[in-house]
Amino acid sequence: MIRNLTRTFHRILYRRRNARWVALEAALGTRIYNFTLFDKALRHPSAESDRTVGLLRSYERLEFLGDAILDAVVTEHLYQEFPDQMEGFLTALRSKLVSGEACTKIAHNLRLIDFIELGPHLDLQNDRKIDSVLADCLESIIGAIHLDSGISSSRKFIHAHVLGGVDLPELANRNDNYKSTLQELAQSKGWKQPMYIVAETNGPPRNRIFTVDVYVKGHYRGRGQARKKKKAEQSAARQALQFFSDRK
Repeated sequence: MIRNLTRTFHRILYRRRNARWVALEAALGTRIYNFTLFDKALRHPSAESDRTVGLLRSYERLEFLGDAILDAVVTEHLYQEFPDQMEGFLTALRSKLVSGEACTKIAHNLRLIDFIELGPHLDLQNDRKIDSVLADCLESIIGAIHLDSGISSSRKFIHAHVLGGVDLPELANRNDNYKSTLQELAQSKGWKQPMYIVAETNGPPRNRIFTVDVYVKGHYRGRGQARKKKKAEQSAARQALQFFSDRK
């Protein structure tokens, strides 16, 4: 009873202070009790002048937690939905559902971009890292929901926004190997094999972001960013394919 009274008090206090929380609750479709927790979930490390403090007050720890919860809930769902499929199939399908690209799309749909707190040197409209930031924030939000309301609430959120409305058999059969498709295009045109170059790496070892550029016929044709180099290459290849598609 005391816990419920405390939650009610904090909800009234913070909702009166800042209409931002009303909008965030509506966007997420979940009730927020610990608003300080969600403040942290939406704060990029660049918003803190002291890097050491930033690591503790930004979304990075919540992102770590949310990433694990997202994987667990999606894995459980796929295990139940496909009782006759082997590990390789389930792993590949899970990768598509929780990829940086998929998380970024969901974050855009939820308009998380309207709530993220960034440092003065990061531009939401122009910075190439914004997709990565959005994907990270979706995971940190999942972590915050879990700590704030428990696993049932975080599971409900994931089912609504990550799994909801997805045609799983169609997704499983979709060819998302953009590198292979780009290579096939190059071969069909008699071009040399596309070249992938790591342009830069940022972040600590456990949370490193790779930026990869792809060159076709010696010309820059796309850029990708991800926590794994292979995923960044796939993203760059996809951008290159879009470049060639636009010029048909």
